[in-house]
Amino acid sequence: MGFLQAIFSMGEMASQRHKNSPLADIMNYLQLPYPLGEPEDRRTHVIRVWLAVADPKSEMLDVRGINRIDRIEYPAIGDGEVKIRERCLYHEPVGSNVRWRFSPLLRLGKAVKDPLNELVGKDWKNDPNTRYYKLYHSVLTDYENIGRFTEGSVVRIMADLENMVEKIIEYWSDKKRPYMMLFGIDTGDRFLYPGEVTAFVNYFRSKLESGNDKPSKNADSKKQALSKSCSLCGAQSREVFTLDKILGFATFDKESFLPGIKAGPGVQEKVFPVCKSCYSLLSAGMEEIENRFMNFSAIPGINLYVIPEIISDNREYFRRTAEHTKNFLENGIKHEQRLFDNLARHDEGLVYHFLFAEKNQAQLIVHYLIEDVPPTRLKQLQELWVKTCSVFKGDNDSDNNDSRLSLNTAIRQVVAILLSLGGKSKQDRMVMREKALMVISALLNGDLIRITEIKTLMVSRFAGLFTDPDWIKPKGKGEVPGRYRLKGMAEMVDFLIRVNRRRTV
Repeated sequence: MGFLQAIFSMGEMASQRHKNSPLADIMNYLQLPYPLGEPEDRRTHVIRVWLAVADPKSEMLDVRGINRIDRIEYPAIGDGEVKIRERCLYHEPVGSNVRWRFSPLLRLGKAVKDPLNELVGKDWKNDPNTRYYKLYHSVLTDYENIGRFTEGSVVRIMADLENMVEKIIEYWSDKKRPYMMLFGIDTGDRFLYPGEVTAFVNYFRSKLESGNDKPSKNADSKKQALSKSCSLCGAQSREVFTLDKILGFATFDKESFLPGIKAGPGVQEKVFPVCKSCYSLLSAGMEEIENRFMNFSAIPGINLYVIPEIISDNREYFRRTAEHTKNFLENGIKHEQRLFDNLARHDEGLVYHFLFAEKNQAQLIVHYLIEDVPPTRLKQLQELWVKTCSVFKGDNDSDNNDSRLSLNTAIRQVVAILLSLGGKSKQDRMVMREKALMVISALLNGDLIRITEIKTLMVSRFAGLFTDPDWIKPKGKGEVPGRYRLKGMAEMVDFLIRVNRRRTV
């Protein structure tokens, strides 16, 4: 419950930030098509398609064709994240098989070796693997089917895109950066983004109501009409929503996920139902977390979500809290290099929830969820690591510099040591990564760590390591010689013993 409440609180803060937006009623559902803050050489490029329409303000756009195509950098869409979300009008598709999208936007990804074949192939109209086929069937056609485009508009757009394919290939050129194709309206003096066009905005609203967030249809209309209590706020609502569209691991694809019942009409809505208002705030909160509070660098292959929760009155705490905490809540941790040190600096007005998860295509595999970790626990861990460093202090005083004494170094050392014991086998390294996650989770949760098991694991590897010349004296640039790895193992064991001893005091 703490984890969800923290997401809910993040959603409340996000809603306050964009309460004056012209799209305030749907802002909680708007997402960034690509993340911001990427290095300049890997920054997303946007291929803008300027549509020629008779009346940009019309509820039904009469598209006469394409006036021109250009390319800009992603951040140039708007001044800041909120404006970019407003203008792109983007929301993840509800599924890969649906024949519509929330906005006239196609994510092209990185450039490919044969862009012409990728875009049109030999006959894009009959080749579902081409981008033009997907654009026609999965993005544009539905606008005409439901009356947001006049008849023949999509045919005219595709005809012009065929004629302009060489220009698109010219713009879609860098294999290191992602691209997206964004359709808007040419007003003569500026490009109107989807979020600035009434027809596109109303299309989004209609799809949000009917296509994405409606509960499953129940064959028994009387049961459908029964009110249910929202699991978060307790309000009675006839329209409730499930969390599978917000949390990638809250799926219903396995019958065992449902508590003692088989899947069927109306069954999913009995599993932690939330009302429309709470669902909106949870959506906004999860978007904040995905964009600001997810870190990729702490553990290889793992998405680490750090969700802060304010445990005192939101407004009062935010007014009197330290400036660095305000910056933390506003900027997040995505590009934080010394993550755990930064988390330890905050006061007791915050607690953290740590989610260790792994992306597997569309799935999100959860390894560990640690709730309610106070900053004081992180500070205590750092103090214990400093004591370990003082025991293993080298001859050179610089051996114990600020970087080495940081909690971030301690966590990284746990990961590096255990991964090194896995050798070169991918399967063995995956097992060691899981053990590293287990140790880090225990540190964060204040659990007793099974040190004997870790020491046994180290000793069992010694025979192979001591006879491996490449381990003793590596040839690879930047690789650490074995004697330093042995010291690292001793430091890790000493640190974990101190942690266990503190826990039992």
